[in-house]
Amino acid sequence: PCTQFPQKHYVLKQVLQGNIHVTLDKPTRILDSACGVGLWSLEMAHDFPNCQVIGIDILPPSEHEGWSLARTGAWSAGQTRNVCFQKQDILQSTLSFDDGSFDFVYQRDVATVLPFNIWPKLLLEFFRITKPGGKIELVEYDLHFKNPGPVLNLVNEWYSAAAATIGVRQDYTNYLSEYLERAGYINITEKAIDIPIGEWPTNDLQRQYGFLYKEQMKALFKSMKRWWCTEIKVSPQEYDQVCIDALKEFEEYHSMARWKIFTAEKPKSA
Repeated sequence: PCTQFPQKHYVLKQVLQGNIHVTLDKPTRILDSACGVGLWSLEMAHDFPNCQVIGIDILPPSEHEGWSLARTGAWSAGQTRNVCFQKQDILQSTLSFDDGSFDFVYQRDVATVLPFNIWPKLLLEFFRITKPGGKIELVEYDLHFKNPGPVLNLVNEWYSAAAATIGVRQDYTNYLSEYLERAGYINITEKAIDIPIGEWPTNDLQRQYGFLYKEQMKALFKSMKRWWCTEIKVSPQEYDQVCIDALKEFEEYHSMARWKIFTAEKPKSA
C-alpha cells in the first residue's frame, strides 16, 4: 500500500520541524531511498543547489498517486538540474551504487512495505554506499496507536495481522538503533515524537498538528482498505464503520502516533 501522498510530506515536514535532522557540510551527493512522489528530493535539491540528489523507488515518481500535485508544486520552482530519479527496489540485496557514493542517505516511512528481515541487510547496504564520515537518517512510525480506545485496539490488531502477512513486525522501530550499530554506524541517536491525532490538544500548535494528522489518518484508512479487507477478511462495510468510529475515538481518548527519527554516521576510517 502506498502512503507517500504529497500532503503527508508537508504535514510531516511541519510536525517534525524540517526535512532533515542532521547537519550537512557542503554535501555533493544525497540519496532519497523509497522517494515516492519525490517531494523530499526536490526540496533538498533546492536547498543544496551544488549537490546531486538521487531518489530511488520501485516506481518512478510519475506513477505514484499525487504526482501531478507534487510536480506542480516543488518541480515548478525550476530546481531540476541537480535531481534525478531511478527505478530501484530496496527489497533486493544490492543497490546499483558504488561504495562510498553518498554524503547523506535518507529514508522515511517504509514501515508497511519493508519486511522485518530486510532491515539489517538494507542498513548494511546503506553503510556500504555511504561515504566515510557521511550520515544517515531514518524516519519511521510505530505501527500502533498510543492511548487507544476499544476501536483503536481493534485497529492495532488489524495492523498486526495485516503486517504479519508481508513479514512486517509492529515493534520494528525498537531494533533500528541496534541494526544501525551492527551495520557499522556510530554516533547513533534516536528521538521519539508523539503527534496528537485530532483537535483535542489545548495547545494551539499541537491542535493544529492534530488536525493535520487526523486528515492524514483519513487518507491512510482509505488507502489501506483494499489491503486490510483482503488480508484479514474484513468486509468493506465493517471496515468503513470501524474507521468512522476510530476517527471519533482519536478525540475521545487523546490518541497519538509516535514517530521516531534515527540518525547516525559512518566512521571516517571506514
